[in-house]
Amino acid sequence: MYYKNNIGSIYYEVHGQENATTIVFSHGVTMDHRTFKEQVNALKDEYRVIVWDMPYHGKSSEIHKNLQFSTTAADFIIELLDSLDIPNAILSGLSLGSFVTQQAAYKYPDRVVATIHLSGGSLYPKCPKWLKVLNPVFSLPISILSHQSLAKHFAKHKAITPHTIAYLEEGVHKTGKKALMHLINEMINDMVIGLPEPLEQPMLITYGDHELSPIKKMNKKWHHNSLNSQLSVVENAHHILNQDNPEECNKVLLYFLKSLA
Repeated sequence: MYYKNNIGSIYYEVHGQENATTIVFSHGVTMDHRTFKEQVNALKDEYRVIVWDMPYHGKSSEIHKNLQFSTTAADFIIELLDSLDIPNAILSGLSLGSFVTQQAAYKYPDRVVATIHLSGGSLYPKCPKWLKVLNPVFSLPISILSHQSLAKHFAKHKAITPHTIAYLEEGVHKTGKKALMHLINEMINDMVIGLPEPLEQPMLITYGDHELSPIKKMNKKWHHNSLNSQLSVVENAHHILNQDNPEECNKVLLYFLKSLA
């Protein structure tokens, strides 16, 4: 199904029980709704599960490059909920999707019951402006590497299982270099702009045991500074923990979801 507004169109799917608590999953860079296949299967009997392709990804359209990606995507989520007559939801985001989830939770606090962050990073407090020097650092190798080399390098630094690596390689080819550079720059800009205050909703922070050390440290600090949060580590998983080890990831998700009841 598609939802359209004057900015663009997004593809989405709704699974599960119509009158149950709604969970919206937002994916990471170069990915699409398919990354959450195992989460949909695990949750649809008890929850209403929405997965979607964010702008620039999958079956969704691009948006104007001057629009801030994360806030625009957050608006899409709320508009989609409005179109489906859903008053509020639990938002879950993977990597880039975590930034989108935070923007939605901050901008629309009454619409977001709780947040789940898979391999995410806190937008509060904001990062120093010098972080923007990383934009060309990331853009240069993306521009000079072949598509095949870029896809392999990108995937092997985010996943450990063959099927997840293959999925990420496919996503890099579909997304393309131009969009990938733009989205990475948007993530860095998000971190510099930040949020003015921490989120108030209950929060799950989780990452894989093979995750990069800086991201592990960032998530531990995020949990330490967030009184209403839970922290879990998924074994035998890298950045895309929901695909590397879906069984363990789903256990972590269900434990948190049951704690909200």
